[in-house]
Amino acid sequence: MHITQIYISGFKKFSSETFSFNEDLNIIVGDNDSGKSTLLEAIELVVNGRYRGKSVTSEITPELFNVLSKIDYFKSDYASGNLPPIKIEVYLEGCPNYRGINNTQNVDAEGITLDILFDCELQAAYNDFIKDNNDISTIPTEFYKVNWQDFSWNNIKYLNREAKSLLIDPSRLHPTYGKSQYIGNIIDASLDKKEKALLSLNYRQLRQSFNEQPQVKGINDKLDADNMVTEQCLSIVADISNNQNIESGLQLAVDDINFPLIGKGEQNQIQIKLAIANKAANIDFVMVEEPENHLSHMNLSRLISKIAEQHEKQLFITTHSSYVLNKLNIKNLCLIGREYKQLKDIDKKVAKILKRLPGYDTLRIALASRVVLVEGPSDELILKKIYFQNHNKLPEEDGIDIIVVRGIGFKSYLEIAKHIGTTVHVVKDNDGNYQKNIIDYGNDYAEYDFISFYSHINDSLNSLEPTLIAENNKDDETLDSFARIVLSTQTYRKYNRTCKNLTDKQSFLKEWYGSEGENFGGKKVDTAIRVFDSEGIIAFPDYLVEALYFD
Repeated sequence: MHITQIYISGFKKFSSETFSFNEDLNIIVGDNDSGKSTLLEAIELVVNGRYRGKSVTSEITPELFNVLSKIDYFKSDYASGNLPPIKIEVYLEGCPNYRGINNTQNVDAEGITLDILFDCELQAAYNDFIKDNNDISTIPTEFYKVNWQDFSWNNIKYLNREAKSLLIDPSRLHPTYGKSQYIGNIIDASLDKKEKALLSLNYRQLRQSFNEQPQVKGINDKLDADNMVTEQCLSIVADISNNQNIESGLQLAVDDINFPLIGKGEQNQIQIKLAIANKAANIDFVMVEEPENHLSHMNLSRLISKIAEQHEKQLFITTHSSYVLNKLNIKNLCLIGREYKQLKDIDKKVAKILKRLPGYDTLRIALASRVVLVEGPSDELILKKIYFQNHNKLPEEDGIDIIVVRGIGFKSYLEIAKHIGTTVHVVKDNDGNYQKNIIDYGNDYAEYDFISFYSHINDSLNSLEPTLIAENNKDDETLDSFARIVLSTQTYRKYNRTCKNLTDKQSFLKEWYGSEGENFGGKKVDTAIRVFDSEGIIAFPDYLVEALYFD
C-alpha cells in the first residue's frame, strides 16, 4: 500500500494544496517554516486520526487552522457558515476496501478523508454564543466535530483502520505520555500478535508476584492495622487489571540504561530502524523528521544506508542535510516552496554521481531563489568583495547564494536548477576559448531563460586573475595599488624593486599568478582573501559585476 497524493485544505500553512508522492521514498525539503512538518502531521491526521499522538477529536485547537481562513472568519459576521473547515484527503493504492468517490475530485479512487468542521447539531448553542460575543478573537473549536471516512463514505475507527502510519519525531518525546506512546510504537512495530499476548501475560504475572512478596505483605499488615481508615482490609497492590496499559509500566533499555538517558542520536536511530524492520508488518507508511539530528557523520552514514536498503514500506523523510538528500537519491526530492516540485525526471547520471559523492551542498541550489555558481573559492571571495564594495553588505544578506561547484562541476548543479527553476548565474573562466567554453557550453541551456553565463570575452584573459590585472593596469599608480593589496609584503618588495615600468609590472603579476609551483592553488586563494579583507578599492571586470545583478 502507498500514498499517491494528499490534498490539504485549511490546515496550518496550507490553504489549499495537493502533493504527489513517489511510491517508495519521498525526501521532503523546504526552507524553514515552509510546511515540511505540517505535511507529515497531515498524513498522520488523515491516516491515524491522530495529532501528535493523540486523538484529533480531543486535539481540535485554533492552531490547526490556516491563518488566512481565520482572518476571513474574524472579518465576517460570525455566521456558522463562515467558520473555517479543515479537509485532508489521502489517495491510496493497494487499499480496495476504501474505494469510492467521496473526495473533492469526484474520482473513483482508494482513499481516506478527514474533515474538521462545524457541528450542525450545535447550531442553537452557537447562535447563543455569537449573540453574546461581538468581538471574537479565536476560532470557537468547541463547536466543531471530526468526520473520518473512507472514499465509500464508511466511518473509520482507530482500531479497525486498514492504513497505518508511524511518525518518528524524537523532539516531541516527553517523560509521561510521550514515553508510553513510544513504548507502544516499539511493541506494535517489533512484536507479532502472539508475542504481544505473552508479554502482557508475563507482565501481569510479575505484578501479581509483587503482591506476594513478604516485605510487601508486612507493609500492608501495618498499613491500617487498627482499622481507623476503613473496616475493610486496606493494602497497596500492583495494578493487574486488564485495562491497565502495559506501556505505562515498561521502559526500553539499551545496555541496561533506560531509553530516556541514552543519547538523542541513539534514540533516533533505534526508532527509525525498528520502524523500518516492523516485524509485526502493521505499518504502511513511516515518516521521519530530520534523521540527521544528533548524529555524527559516520552514524548518519550507517543509518542512511539502512534506510536506503528497505523497499517494503513507503517512507517520508524531512531533512536539512544535502548528504541525506544525495545519499538517498536526489530523484526522490519533494521540494516545498513557492510551488511544489519533484525531481523524478532528473538525469540519472547526475543522481548517481551525487549518490556516490554525497558531500556536495545540493540543497543550497534547491532552496535558494538566486544563485551564482563559481569554479573555486577565489571567485567566491572576489564576488563577495564586489558586492560589499557596492552595497556595503554581503550578497547572502540580500538572498544571493554564491556556490563553489568544485569536483562535480557546473552541469550537476544546473541539472537540479533547470528542473526546479532556480535563477542561476554561472561565472566561468573562458580557458582561452570563449566561443567553445561559454557560448557553445551555454547553448545546452538556451531553453532555460533563468540560467545565464558570464565570462570575459577576450580569449587572452582566460581566467579570473588575468582579468583583474587587465582591469587595474591603466597606469603605474593603479597597478601598484592593486599589487600592494594582492601580494604579500615580501613579494611586493620584490615587485617594487625589479619592475621599472608598467609593462614589467604586468609581466611580473602574470608570471607570479601563472607560476604553478608548490602552492599554486593556495596562492590564488590567499590573494582573494587579501582582496576581500582589504579596505582598498580596486577595479573589477564588468562580467563579474553583471553576474551579481538580478532583476
